[in-house]
Amino acid sequence: MKRPAIRTAIPQRRYRIGDFTAVVLGEIESEDGIAYRYVFAMVQDGASEPGFYVLSVNSPGAANDCALRVLAPDLERELDVSGRWRDLDAFCEQAIALAQQVLRLEDEQAHRLL
Repeated sequence: MKRPAIRTAIPQRRYRIGDFTAVVLGEIESEDGIAYRYVFAMVQDGASEPGFYVLSVNSPGAANDCALRVLAPDLERELDVSGRWRDLDAFCEQAIALAQQVLRLEDEQAHRLL
């Protein structure tokens, strides 16, 4: 799985969903040349690295649009391009919904920790 190459970032929010912890990063400086707006990374208890990501990536051609992308071991897909993914609340809501769907955590509630 291709992972974001993050040099520095500031945690914006943390969530607990079942036996996963998710962190949402902002103000990201990357080493892979990608302009990330937000990164939602989920780590399962006992794992050392995230196994699921939702990314908001600034679109080079559109000033106010961001691409919404999902990265998982068997999944790498751009789902949408919209100005909505610039908003932290909208991004977090969608990232949680995607994580619950892809990781089959529909019965688990997301609890905000930070």
